[in-house]
Amino acid sequence: MSSPNAWPSLEYASWAATKRSLHLYAQMLGKLRLALAPPQPNWMHTSLALTPRGFSTGLVPHAAGSVLGRIDVFDATLILETSDGRSAAVALDETPATVARVYADFTAALRRLDVDVTLDPVPQEIPDQTPLDRDDRPAPFERHDAQRWLSVVTASNAIFERWRARFFGRSGIQLWWGAFDFALLLFSGKHVEPPTDRGYLMKYDLDAEMLNVGFYPGDDANAAIFYGYIYPQPAGCETISLAPPDAVWSTALREWILPYEAVRAAADPAAALSAFLDAIYGVCGSAGGWNHAELSYTAPPHR
Repeated sequence: MSSPNAWPSLEYASWAATKRSLHLYAQMLGKLRLALAPPQPNWMHTSLALTPRGFSTGLVPHAAGSVLGRIDVFDATLILETSDGRSAAVALDETPATVARVYADFTAALRRLDVDVTLDPVPQEIPDQTPLDRDDRPAPFERHDAQRWLSVVTASNAIFERWRARFFGRSGIQLWWGAFDFALLLFSGKHVEPPTDRGYLMKYDLDAEMLNVGFYPGDDANAAIFYGYIYPQPAGCETISLAPPDAVWSTALREWILPYEAVRAAADPAAALSAFLDAIYGVCGSAGGWNHAELSYTAPPHR
């Protein structure tokens, strides 16, 4: 049974301004990781990871050492740390609170730490392409709002980690800074032909048989949802009913969606989300042809 505090209200209008700021600061860390991390299949080298106080790049190689960037939503701070023991901090709610000011402080901190890197300031995967270094609009950062988001993804992470523990193939849990979704991916191990009509990113993302489930915190047109899809998409997905009952197929998104509010309102949110994961993985076997027996993992007994 989950704690009710793990699933707070996340109505988009109530935190839209902070969500925008947090997303763009995640893009800054993502740009750093993209520039320095060695490439991996399915863009895994670009993703961010949760921490107890926010999220980070994880350890990123640089020259003969490493650098790590992280955002602390309790202190409203972006921190950079290098493997020679140095660090620098950038306040996220200091006046003037603009994305351009934070970006300028971020890049200046990288220079002070001798992290020689060229970053592209244009945001990725969002409609507003205002460069980060020129975005002088107000960028409020309410700590409580960012902490509500962190509570949701942290609770989701606990369920994702337990759920994927029985899977033998390659898997991962990522915070994707492009769309700002928090996702669990399972790969069957099979290469597939990528789509030719979905752009550069998808060409190198959808080249493997996979299951992708995750949490999207909402935008001006959409409430927060959990989502899930299988690639390649099995025929007839739009007619397959999933558990729990609030899960539906979205023709527009080409994936199953489960409203966050349905999970939050459930008597046992963890069980509701787990049922969603189980149902989509079931479709991998029934319609997608995955061999569940070969992909099952049994953990060794504790000694």
